[in-house]
Amino acid sequence: MMGKGESREVDKPDPEDIPITAIMQEDFVRVHPETPVADIYRSFTRKGCFDIIVCDEACRFLGIITRMDLLSAITPGMGVRSRRKLGCLECLHKSAARHAGELMTRSHVTVPDTATIAETLLAMEKNRHPDLIVIDGDGVAVGLVEMCDIIAFLVREGEI
Repeated sequence: MMGKGESREVDKPDPEDIPITAIMQEDFVRVHPETPVADIYRSFTRKGCFDIIVCDEACRFLGIITRMDLLSAITPGMGVRSRRKLGCLECLHKSAARHAGELMTRSHVTVPDTATIAETLLAMEKNRHPDLIVIDGDGVAVGLVEMCDIIAFLVREGEI
């Protein structure tokens, strides 16, 4: 029996113990590298401006198409990634892209599906990137995690 003014301490889940698979998004857009760029533009208009994951036939992660990739393709003369007024080589290449594989960014932050929420936060901080791809041991893209997913978890659990 608890006396007046006493409080019972409730065990909170520890972000160092919770696997990232518990909060990752499993419903995300995947396309093959041969998907025509016109289909990519249509996908962005239907689903909103969400990143699109590019995977091979076995669903192994190859790259990602972000809003910035699309902007580089639409306005190559602006040099979005280079911050120069003249066109950068990457931007000019993306403007000529006909398929997802030519438009995608190949280097994106990933974490293994064995990572914890805390490890995922560290990867986001280290790479200064607010979203990442969760891959399994075979390189298959199994999830997407955005900073907002982690913040929502921490708020729900009373951590912040």
